[in-house]
Amino acid sequence: MTIGCATIKHDSFQTIDKLEKADFRKLNGRYSNNPIDGAGKIFRSQTNGEYQPKSFWTNIEQYQIGSASDWSNQTVEVEFVTAEKAIFRLYQGDSLIDKRKVKGKFKDGYFYSRPSFVVMPLVPVLFGHNTHRLRIGKANNDLVVDYKWNIWMSFLIAGKSEKGQSSLVFNKR
Repeated sequence: MTIGCATIKHDSFQTIDKLEKADFRKLNGRYSNNPIDGAGKIFRSQTNGEYQPKSFWTNIEQYQIGSASDWSNQTVEVEFVTAEKAIFRLYQGDSLIDKRKVKGKFKDGYFYSRPSFVVMPLVPVLFGHNTHRLRIGKANNDLVVDYKWNIWMSFLIAGKSEKGQSSLVFNKR
């Protein structure tokens, strides 16, 4: 299922190595959870509109608010089982904290996760949509994680609307 609201068609803020589907194992490895470089842009927001970099794991989980945990002591292990399926593991030192399986596909040198799309249809009490899209590429020995989101919802008389994208670099450990 393709959702037009959160497709990533822009060029990355970073230059990536163009990977083919057969090169999927080149993304395997353990990476820092804390970005070393990157940029983001919020196109529409009811808050201050300033983009705050998020951790690798926050992008995998598709949260809009970064967690308060200590990212600098965390790593994320990336293991591609097939070209369409990856397992991400979050570690604090050597202790496994969390694990996620992500399905997707390779296209244009990136691994694209399946889009996430949620509709809240309780009109007029709660109504809205929330879409997310993630793609992962390789730049030298680092990972480039591009993320795009689009949120709109209303609850009785209040609401929220936000749309943005980011491109962050995570170094290999």
